[in-house]
Amino acid sequence: MRRFAEVLARTPDPEFRDWMAREFEEAHDPVVDRYWRLVWIVNGWQVVPRLLPVYPWLIQALRRKAAIA
Repeated sequence: MRRFAEVLARTPDPEFRDWMAREFEEAHDPVVDRYWRLVWIVNGWQVVPRLLPVYPWLIQALRRKAAIA
């Protein structure tokens, strides 16, 4: 989180973690994931590994840490 916060010029506090969790929740959409994979394929770009399975765990970890902090 510190590195994410640093890159985004934010403080790695509970508010930032909550914001990150919301961002990942919005990105956790299988239709959007499929769209981007097709864009990469059609344009001949390197297809990156799917992160969709990681999002629920990451969101839960961010929420838990925000609640503890």
